[in-house]
Amino acid sequence: MTGRGRRPGDQGTREAILEAARAVFLEQGFTKGAVTAVARRAEVDAALVYHYFGTKLDLFVESMADLLYTQERRAAAVAEGRVRTGADIVADFLGKWEQGSEQPGQAFVALAQAASASPEAAARVNELVTQRIWQPEGSTEPISGAAARRAAMVGAQLVGIAWARYVLGLGPVATAPADEIASWFGPIIDTIRTAGSDAN
Repeated sequence: MTGRGRRPGDQGTREAILEAARAVFLEQGFTKGAVTAVARRAEVDAALVYHYFGTKLDLFVESMADLLYTQERRAAAVAEGRVRTGADIVADFLGKWEQGSEQPGQAFVALAQAASASPEAAARVNELVTQRIWQPEGSTEPISGAAARRAAMVGAQLVGIAWARYVLGLGPVATAPADEIASWFGPIIDTIRTAGSDAN
């Protein structure tokens, strides 16, 4: 594939690779999705993909990362002068998996499959879930201590909801609108978040 597509310094190359990776992993899953397929879709050399992202797992994690931010309603809450609620977090989380997708939850299924591929993949997905749910968008500052424990507990609830909704197809959890799901589970998230002093 040498000599085709974008050069390493071209503007937007990295973003094009991420977009291609997201599409490939959603279509084929983490295990079957190949770096060469990502490179073909992005019209770059496979070596350039490794140059930017290091490993297939790194590429997968970064391509899926923005799907785990739960900050849209946080911004709205701040603008309205109120505290972001657990219902806001649930609605944002489900919205990320469902927006602009012909198959709602497809990205979550890909993430779950990746987590089962190896202990290293499970650890990376675990870290992604706990960090991104809690962090403001664009932040790379890791969370720790009590906030990290609460984030893990919140993450467990959200992943459980998503698993029931997208994988098991469990009754009303699968069929109810996201906002209704958020109203059911939001108080549980609030209880976890207020177990310490820095709920956000």
